Amino acid sequence: MRIYLSTISCLFKSNLFRSFEQIARYLDRHLSFIPLTFILGFYVSTIISRWTVIFRNMGYIESQALFVSNYVQGDDEVTRLQRRAMVRYMCLSQALVFRDISVAVRKRFPTYDSLVKAGFMLEHEKEKLLGYQLNYDKYWVPINWSYNLFFEARRAGKITSDVMTNKMCDELKVFRTNLQMLCNYDWVPLPLVYPQVIMLAVYFYFLVCLISRQFILTGEEEFAEKSNVDLVVPVMTIVEFVFYVGWMKAAEVLLNPMGEDDDDFECNYLLDKNLATSLCIVDECRADAPPVGTDQFWESGQVEQIYSRASAVIHQHPLIGSAIHAR
Repeated sequence: MRIYLSTISCLFKSNLFRSFEQIARYLDRHLSFIPLTFILGFYVSTIISRWTVIFRNMGYIESQALFVSNYVQGDDEVTRLQRRAMVRYMCLSQALVFRDISVAVRKRFPTYDSLVKAGFMLEHEKEKLLGYQLNYDKYWVPINWSYNLFFEARRAGKITSDVMTNKMCDELKVFRTNLQMLCNYDWVPLPLVYPQVIMLAVYFYFLVCLISRQFILTGEEEFAEKSNVDLVVPVMTIVEFVFYVGWMKAAEVLLNPMGEDDDDFECNYLLDKNLATSLCIVDECRADAPPVGTDQFWESGQVEQIYSRASAVIHQHPLIGSAIHAR
């Protein structure tokens, strides 16, 4: 651009070049009319808010599995199958939601048969799920099956009180509500024109900067506010470009966290983790606490912690009131 300006300054008449400088000065004075910081900041804040809500509602199943493991009593085969089915139905509901909102999960589970092969549901459960004549989603069906098993276990006396049953129902409700929140955010995304307007504003701003930030060659008597330093490289404009465009690109990465990019949520990993962890909690690890023994502080009654040499030199900041040592 600077070579181009140097060339035309020699070829064209001086009045034509002065007209260009007047345009550059005009654009520079009115560049603040584009509230880029405000619109970009509001845009990024909105996207991060959506990203945070989606992240908080991804759905970890450990809490629900722990309640099932400790509230549903019994070691017979039927009770074990009931506990495993309770948490597996929760994982199935999550898989049904994820395969409709995440491209990566959809590619992994394109059909119900793939869910059967992965162990999320059995063949007869698939037939029953397909048997419901409903033109809308069926995410709620496995949740309903879990509720049925809760009350069946309560009637059989495997859950010893209604309070425990109610608590398990509340935990299942929280899990289902989290999945519903994910569906809502996927159903109503940001308007497509919004990121397009932001991108247009950012690039138009720097297009104006390309002209308005040029060095003014005319004498000070005509342009009192002319630049005093002719920088070959517009350092501050480059810094501004890196910050603003980087800000915008960061927001674009967070716009759809359920995609296939490296920075998106690992939905398939979460499904695998929830299924394996929940089955382990309610079956293999259930009622398997180690024997109780005397700890090393049993005799002394004083708890003196041991630190390594590297950690001992680190200054501790105890949790005490800020006015304790005041005089």
